[in-house]
Amino acid sequence: MISDKLKKIVFDELYRELGKAEIINYNGNVWFIDRQKKYWYFELQKDGRLWWRYSFFNDFFLLFSLSSFQFEPILKDWVEEVLNCKVNTTVRVVFFMNEEVEKVLNCKVNTTDGGVYYAPELVEEVLNHTIK
Repeated sequence: MISDKLKKIVFDELYRELGKAEIINYNGNVWFIDRQKKYWYFELQKDGRLWWRYSFFNDFFLLFSLSSFQFEPILKDWVEEVLNCKVNTTVRVVFFMNEEVEKVLNCKVNTTDGGVYYAPELVEEVLNHTIK
């Protein structure tokens, strides 16, 4: 267990380090990817499973002398704060195929649909939705 003060410092550093990452919804999963570097950090699947890039975060947390056992809950809490949704489980990824990042980055909008009316209750439903 780490102190709230250290957790705040880690959160601030995560915001700084991952500040250029885009949050991209692809096939119902949410990705954190630095488009310029074509480098992924997280994938939150629709079932609430959070995949995280071991090589990056293991190096990142060396600065704080934290092991993956200690920092994995911090990653979960940070992603929950950023996305305002629940993470059910976390999984480290040691090896990853870059082709998947390419698919996410190359995803295009196929069609658009305009409308004059929107339902405020639909906005509320979206805002109150949690990933399970």
